[in-house]
Amino acid sequence: MKTVSDDLFQLIHSLSGQEKRYFKLYAGRHVIGEQNKYVLLFDAIAAQPVYQEPAIRQQFAGEPFIRQLHVAKHYLYKLIMDSLRLYHENQSGDQFRRNLRNAQLLFEKGLYRQGEKSLAKARKWAEEREEFLQVLEVCRWEHQIAHRRNDHAWIENYLSNGLYEEFDVLNKYRNFLEFQALNDQVFTPYWQKGAIRSEEEKAALKRLFDRPLFQSADYARSFFARYFYLNARFSYFLFLGEPENAYPHIVALVDMFAGLPENQLKGRRIRNFISALINLYVVQRQLGKYGEIPATLERLREAPAESPDQGRRLQVRRLNLETDFYLTAGKFGDGVKRISRYFEAEVIAREETNSQQRLGLYYNLAYLYFGAGDYGKALDWVNLLLNDPDLKIRADIHGFGRLLNLIIHYELGNDQLLEYIVQATSRFLSSRSRLFKVEAVMLKFMRRYPRWLTRADRRKGFNALLAELEKLRDDEFERKAFDYFNFIAWMKSKAEERPFSEVVLDEE
Repeated sequence: MKTVSDDLFQLIHSLSGQEKRYFKLYAGRHVIGEQNKYVLLFDAIAAQPVYQEPAIRQQFAGEPFIRQLHVAKHYLYKLIMDSLRLYHENQSGDQFRRNLRNAQLLFEKGLYRQGEKSLAKARKWAEEREEFLQVLEVCRWEHQIAHRRNDHAWIENYLSNGLYEEFDVLNKYRNFLEFQALNDQVFTPYWQKGAIRSEEEKAALKRLFDRPLFQSADYARSFFARYFYLNARFSYFLFLGEPENAYPHIVALVDMFAGLPENQLKGRRIRNFISALINLYVVQRQLGKYGEIPATLERLREAPAESPDQGRRLQVRRLNLETDFYLTAGKFGDGVKRISRYFEAEVIAREETNSQQRLGLYYNLAYLYFGAGDYGKALDWVNLLLNDPDLKIRADIHGFGRLLNLIIHYELGNDQLLEYIVQATSRFLSSRSRLFKVEAVMLKFMRRYPRWLTRADRRKGFNALLAELEKLRDDEFERKAFDYFNFIAWMKSKAEERPFSEVVLDEE
């Protein structure tokens, strides 16, 4: 049986509010006499949390178009794409295509001088943004037009100079691709597997920088090539557990964006700038540069957003960092008071963020409420995390989310349920074949503790496990685990019978 496609559903739900409004205006102008059918179908699908075609057929039973719903869906999809393309072509960020098309039309009409002006605008737009392929597209049109006009002087100049300028653009593009690939090669294993766990993985990461090209940012021939180099170097040292060496690279990266003229800080440069500020926060936190963090968060608040949707996504990223800051400082209660104004965070996280941001936010909020002693709310957030369909892309958060889930149930006294969860968690972590020793210690604790019947037994057991954890914290391949949760402080709180938050504050 053929599976019903939900492509139209996904497209509709990806639209911003402005894009939806523009579509309805567009449909009203371009579908004569039948616009209500497509707008009504659009609204019906937009109202569904999950695509249910039987419900659509029931809602529009009796309508002629429902007999060929697949045809109506196909036409509606095309109509949305036409409106979406036109909407974005009219935005200031998409001037290249408009100017290039204007140049082509003007040249077709023999209006060469006017066409050259539009072509020059297209080239300037592409060069400012380092869109090398688009620069080459302008060059191709310039060449074709010169031949059409039999402009031999232009062709002679092209053979002497222009051809080599194009080669230079090609070389810059190749250079850009090489540094982009370096950045991807550094990042991909981390997102797939998490922290470096062996000498082999460490050696493989180091080998990426063996090429002479990757010895210095001076070999990067464009702004974005330099961006990729600095970002790769920063990430390299961060993944090796050397934040002190990562710090100067991320500072240089932030300064590179901060030094841009205001009219050039747009598009992907804004997105990259925001990412650089977030990474700067991460390193400042790891190095204990708490005095610098408020200024970084303030710069993040002041970072420009090009649309309301981008602004909302940025708000969630700031919320995530602010939550993390309270976690790092051990100020769980203050954090809950501050974050409680964002109780719509769950909705925002689902609708306005990518999966990486959403999963990180769920974990941080679960941890924050746990630290504040609100285990019920912590359990709500960790359940959202563990039930998220995208959790598989973050194996690290998945594993530590399961451990946090165990610890929350322990605090809630759910002993019978805990026994089942320990078994399920053990099976999951073992299947990853990359078990942190910290994870093994925590599983061992959860299996043993029901047998510690007396208070003395419990204290003895807690102290033994605490000693194991403290040894692991000095292991370079285990140290990363303690960034996700303060296992030592929690075990110490059990051994000393003190609140977890109190122990964390004592460590600061």
